[in-house]
Amino acid sequence: MMEMKETVDKVIEFAQSETNTKSFRPDYPVSEELRESMMDTFSDFMYFTLDAYFNEVAPILEEYVEELKTREEKKDILLHNLFWWRILYDAIYNYSESCIAEYLAEKNHELDSRAVIVSWLKESWKASPKFYYVGYKFNDRFFVVVDILTEKTIDVLVCDPLATPPKNGEIVMGTLIPLGNGLHAPIVDFYHFDYKARIEIVRHLHYYYNRYSKNLTPHETFLHVLSAMLQIERLIFIETQEKIPPK
Repeated sequence: MMEMKETVDKVIEFAQSETNTKSFRPDYPVSEELRESMMDTFSDFMYFTLDAYFNEVAPILEEYVEELKTREEKKDILLHNLFWWRILYDAIYNYSESCIAEYLAEKNHELDSRAVIVSWLKESWKASPKFYYVGYKFNDRFFVVVDILTEKTIDVLVCDPLATPPKNGEIVMGTLIPLGNGLHAPIVDFYHFDYKARIEIVRHLHYYYNRYSKNLTPHETFLHVLSAMLQIERLIFIETQEKIPPK
């Protein structure tokens, strides 16, 4: 019992916190206090970004969503995932003029003494949207996904209480940010592909990534692959509807 207590004490002692850590490490434990601070800061960043950029970026993304003939009930979540794709794209390829640089400049005084939070934000901004297979579910908010391209397993915690619960075996698309100790959270809720499309999506995903990644950046490749996967989903939906006998 004494040995277990010493082990727990060591984990607590070496967990990343605002007082003992300057550089955020995604695989290291995080104190509860730091994790709450991280999420509060990211929420502030999200509100800042949505307020400053959504109305400017949304019309272009809405055209893309319309061109793909996205079903009405799926438009909003696809739009918001694309919005964050665009924000993170700018952060990587045009950082000096990105909203991330603007946010850090505006919040410089508040974040000046919080090196680990700044380090975590910069780590989060390296994230990019990906396609995942939903594996084991602990519950609707805590589950394991598998990166379809790398086959890496990732523990996911969904913080949004209004998020759509995933199904075992379905394919989702989203952008995961690190929360420490190997745990990740989606920036916004995942885009959930129709369950009936999962086999064809997995079958074609590698082909399209190999096709586009030779000449494009990872973020540009993702957008082309997403278009192809959404078209596959749409075709399967249409085929399924045609097979349903009229009432």
